[in-house]
Amino acid sequence: MKCEICGNETYTKAIPICPECSKSERALEFVERIHPDVHKIKGKGRVKCRLCSNECGFDDKGLCGLRFVDKVLTSSNKAILSYYEDPLPTNCCNSWFCTGSELRGVNLAVFYYGCNFDCIYCQNYTHKFISEKNSVTVEEMVEKAMPERVKCICHFGGSPEPQLPFALKFSREVLKRKRVMICWEWNGAGRTSLALKAAKLSHESGGTVKFDLKAWNPYLHMILTGRSNEQTLKNFERIFDKYPEVLSATTLLVPFYVDEREVEGVAKFLASLSDEIPYSLLIFHPDFLLSDMPITPKRQVMKCYEVAKKYLKKVHIGNIHLLSLAP
Repeated sequence: MKCEICGNETYTKAIPICPECSKSERALEFVERIHPDVHKIKGKGRVKCRLCSNECGFDDKGLCGLRFVDKVLTSSNKAILSYYEDPLPTNCCNSWFCTGSELRGVNLAVFYYGCNFDCIYCQNYTHKFISEKNSVTVEEMVEKAMPERVKCICHFGGSPEPQLPFALKFSREVLKRKRVMICWEWNGAGRTSLALKAAKLSHESGGTVKFDLKAWNPYLHMILTGRSNEQTLKNFERIFDKYPEVLSATTLLVPFYVDEREVEGVAKFLASLSDEIPYSLLIFHPDFLLSDMPITPKRQVMKCYEVAKKYLKKVHIGNIHLLSLAP
């Protein structure tokens, strides 16, 4: 496969341009081909939504798949999600530093369907299979959190941004009745006022807020996710100003594309706030539209780790078991 801009080698059918060209302004010419619905971002449709940075305007349905012209599947009292109990210490991306990993009991893992991003390598792409059969109420979820064994609640998905009103109400109701850690794993591009409320709950409960910083280069970020990273970075800074102790970050090392230059950009950004912010580099495994890609090569992983350590004191490699299968 050849890059449609420069003719150099590409590595997947899903991205028609090479890693170098994906970091150039010309990459924007290919975004709509990879992510056909991007025209809905701040679009001019009949319905307008303001729950996240997309600010969708649409005549059929929103980008998250949860809001339609004539119907909204979720509210502050109702969500589309699934859940399970994950024994502690859990395999959470933050378990290498979070005090929750020292507890005994379970984490109530709450998986929200729908997402405000469109990542072509999504490791949890089942969030796209939205069904009202997975509809639950706040009261039902509060009861699931009441057993003494539940020590923390992790909101993830998909990503919780499109359902933050529900997630916030659910978390507050639980905290009225018991002590439990409230944690978030998200892309961070929700409405800033809601993101700050979520971070406050983590601050008050001893939980964490993990941002998945997909890429540093804005053009590559658009290629991989169909979205800008501007709101994500803005929300990270806003939360740091108020609740710095809750923050952490991860970056998935997409082979050949998310390289040491991307990691250096992210690491510099984090270090400009604090070099104590925990940062995990996650090894990629083939999934969704990038199922024709390899596991992150060992050389790429080590180069990314070395550059991150130049700026940050707390750097971790996640999914390290996959290295045994890497080229």
